[in-house]
Amino acid sequence: MGTQLGPRVSIYDTQGNRLARLGTQTYGDEPGRFYSPHGIAVDSKGDIYVAEVSYADYGSKMDPPQELRSMQKLIKQGS
Repeated sequence: MGTQLGPRVSIYDTQGNRLARLGTQTYGDEPGRFYSPHGIAVDSKGDIYVAEVSYADYGSKMDPPQELRSMQKLIKQGS
């Protein structure tokens, strides 16, 4: 079985160099894990907000259907 194949967010600079990759495990509710990352924003502190289409991709298909987290805030560590 492969590793680091789960849903993830990759961050690139304006020259196309990858600066970071977030999410290296399969989908899940734990902090730093994703279902279906779909949008990203960064605030003035460098914190990252990741929007997910988790209900459409996973939650609606569960038995019974269930709401899943659709927004996750990742707080910048260090400088």
